Amino acid sequence: MRHSRHVARTLSDDAWQITDAEGQHTARIVGTEHDAIARADHQLAAYGGGRVFLTDAD
Repeated sequence: MRHSRHVARTLSDDAWQITDAEGQHTARIVGTEHDAIARADHQLAAYGGGRVFLTDAD
């Protein structure tokens, strides 16, 4: 099974939410888009890898 994480900006300008494929919240990150993607990649490393999707809120 291929795992995934979805990264989306929150209402705050510098915060990001990470969810899994089922929409379950896995983390909230304060920082840059790069920081959030790196955290999602780190989470997926525990499963042997997967895909990170960036959700455009606009």
